Amino acid sequence: MEFPTCYREVYADLGNDKVLALKMAMYGLVQAARQWFKCLSDVLITLGYNPCESDPCLMYRIESEGLCIILMYVDDNLIVGSRKAIDKETKEIKEIFSVTVSPIAIEYLGCEINVAENYSCGWIGQSDLYKNLEKKLGNMIKGQRATETPSTLGFHVVRNIP
Repeated sequence: MEFPTCYREVYADLGNDKVLALKMAMYGLVQAARQWFKCLSDVLITLGYNPCESDPCLMYRIESEGLCIILMYVDDNLIVGSRKAIDKETKEIKEIFSVTVSPIAIEYLGCEINVAENYSCGWIGQSDLYKNLEKKLGNMIKGQRATETPSTLGFHVVRNIP
């Protein structure tokens, strides 16, 4: 890490024994994403959220308003669950952080999101990725053997959320 230019102008003799200490994580540093995740996780835990055992980037809370699930990836977060639970969570987070809220999620981390009009089920996929690969690779993939998806085709997981 280099000393900032303005520091060199004020203190001409830097020497090899000088060290700078950062008082906070700076945006763009590798540590910044980790510090933000730690901060957001701590806040969500104080709000009653439980981290998922298999993935710490997923937290959930079940209350009288219903189930609320939060997916975290650096500064892109997705909240799913019952409408009342989402509204309550959004309000709580806005009291602590300055956030931008999209009322309907149509995309998350490059995945397309489609939800039924009655909110009974949804679909997450990367159809654009497949189409782009097909365009780029063209004839190379036409002769390739198709493989089954990890799940049975047409299989739907549906759960009624209060």
